[in-house]
Amino acid sequence: MRKPCIYVARFLTLFLEQHYHACMNEQSANNPFLVDSLLHPLAGPIRKLLTRQGRQELNQILIDDEENILQALEAGVEIESVYYAGDEVVSDNLRKKLTEGATIHEVAKRTTKKLFENDKISRIFAIAETPKPIGLEALKTITKDVVVLEDLSISGNIGNIIRTSLALGVGGIVLLNTDPLDIYDRRLIRASRGYVFSLPIMTATTIQLIDYCKQNGEKLLVTSATATRKVDEIASISERLLIVFGSEKTGSSPEIEQAATLKVRIPINEKVESLNVSAAAGITLYNRVRFNQIIPEKE
Repeated sequence: MRKPCIYVARFLTLFLEQHYHACMNEQSANNPFLVDSLLHPLAGPIRKLLTRQGRQELNQILIDDEENILQALEAGVEIESVYYAGDEVVSDNLRKKLTEGATIHEVAKRTTKKLFENDKISRIFAIAETPKPIGLEALKTITKDVVVLEDLSISGNIGNIIRTSLALGVGGIVLLNTDPLDIYDRRLIRASRGYVFSLPIMTATTIQLIDYCKQNGEKLLVTSATATRKVDEIASISERLLIVFGSEKTGSSPEIEQAATLKVRIPINEKVESLNVSAAAGITLYNRVRFNQIIPEKE
């Protein structure tokens, strides 16, 4: 026969659980801006935006970290809501710059972990409208060089190249054979430090780009280990270039190689087989600084 104290303990446990949930429900009712469980109406959309399909259905994106949210706002991205968890604080600077009508919500610590599950947890994040896709016609408004990334799939590489491109004065980015939906994957946003919002990012297929270049007389440059000209020679070219980078393993496609107007190589130690694509992009774009940036003459 079980001891009476066991029944008393069970009763107390049940009573405390019911009291806890009643308190939490009352707290939620009194503070609709607190997301305190996965049953909260705002929890579902957040979880959905962690998936590619969810971003497509809602036509929204999730932006991690205040720095990236500020970059998005500066670029004119419409922020719908901001969320913070734990001991994080939404700065006055961000509050002042938020899109008119944007709401700010607290997320309970335990709920934050449940929301993100196996994804990287974010203590401050925002939900925003997905920026409208841009096609190749936008090239007609860009006077500086444009970086073309063909079949790159690693967010870290793409993000690094976007940051480098912006730093060195490039006018835009074309992602070949990439779905516009993948431009604003939260991993790529983080890797670019939010600068993905600061440059025109266009998408097209390889064939579409080649056709555009032929019709509009664009100069297409590729880096190739077998090229006779060295990369530093492009510094003196006074025309805009479309500079293509393929993956480190396979390089640019045969179609791009054949359509290229110019080919250059980066001289490297023969012991090293190849450079990471983001390193190759940095070296190449540095040689175009005088075209893409106004550099003051030394007195």
